[in-house]
Amino acid sequence: MESTRRQFLKNSLAAAAGTGLASVMPLARPAKAHASANDRLIVGLIGCRNMGFANLKDFLKFPDAACAALCDVDAGVLSERAAEVEKMTGKRPKIYKDFRDVLGNKDIDAVIIGTPDHWHCLPLVMACQAGKDVYVEKPLANSIAECGIMLQAARRYGRIVQVGQQQRSGTHWQEA
Repeated sequence: MESTRRQFLKNSLAAAAGTGLASVMPLARPAKAHASANDRLIVGLIGCRNMGFANLKDFLKFPDAACAALCDVDAGVLSERAAEVEKMTGKRPKIYKDFRDVLGNKDIDAVIIGTPDHWHCLPLVMACQAGKDVYVEKPLANSIAECGIMLQAARRYGRIVQVGQQQRSGTHWQEA
């Protein structure tokens, strides 16, 4: 059965929601060996340290996912991560210091927000406004009011938003 990149994103994020991104992404859906450019999910990463980059690596395990952009305020981290993506995929992503430039890239379908906790709301809302789907690391926000703003943006612009809560889904947590 043929899948679109939109369906790929929905399937992947739905699976991640249920069982945790890190453990499920390689198993979420068998990918086509040679995806056409129209079937590829093009992602950008905003915040390249730690979990943001770990999430990107999980997305890149799928042959129909590609990274077009990395964004971080630390030039050293940005350069290092761009080299790692190039080594993994054979293609060096564009690098940005300002997340708004990533959101302005029309080739990007979705963004991963791996910024510090207090910096999730604005990029998420602006990503929705820019027509991007979003995977954002936990915690979603620092206040209930911020959560409401983000929910409103996702609904208003019809975007898919997934929050990383892997530690709530593992069987060892359920047993505890």
